[in-house]
Amino acid sequence: MGVDVNELVRSIAAEVLKQLQGDETKDCVMILAERDCVLASKIEKKLGQDVELIFFGEETMNRNISRYIIPSMCVCEMSDLAIGKAHGPIMTEVLKLLLLGNTVETFEFGHRAYSETAPGPLYSLYESYVKTLAGFGLKLFQAKAPDAIRFREGLVTEKVVSNTGAQGASTLMVPVNAQVTPLAVETAQNLNINIQKCL
Repeated sequence: MGVDVNELVRSIAAEVLKQLQGDETKDCVMILAERDCVLASKIEKKLGQDVELIFFGEETMNRNISRYIIPSMCVCEMSDLAIGKAHGPIMTEVLKLLLLGNTVETFEFGHRAYSETAPGPLYSLYESYVKTLAGFGLKLFQAKAPDAIRFREGLVTEKVVSNTGAQGASTLMVPVNAQVTPLAVETAQNLNINIQKCL
């Protein structure tokens, strides 16, 4: 029985292409700003080092964009976007992403830096824009909540359970011999947190 050399070459080439394309399809985060080393460093601190950052205008080549982030929103950008307008290529892309039903996150809304000095009605106007933009899908950045929190001490109190809830986790993993206070159990039930004795 002879080996078909052409078929062997085709199958090897197909496998190599599959593996190469597999490396290019990992999730990444699109930063809606021009590449800047200082900005990239700040973003990596917020997102963690294990994410791939793609900046506005860079080639995405088969990559899956898992998040869209605009680092900050100045008051002019907020005002325009709240009434459906966009100026410049980055804000036009933000508007396009929102129109396509994507969520866009921002680390900060510029007007909040003036919360202590801005006149109440002006500050309220900008806060109303924040609510309008949230309705469009533009929201304040939130770090991904962990699924579970590990607690290694022997006494589980209400405060430990509350802190788990504040971090967005749904499971608190504790040592098998840990003492769980009745108030901690009640708080866990109220917050829908599963206390799992497994460490």
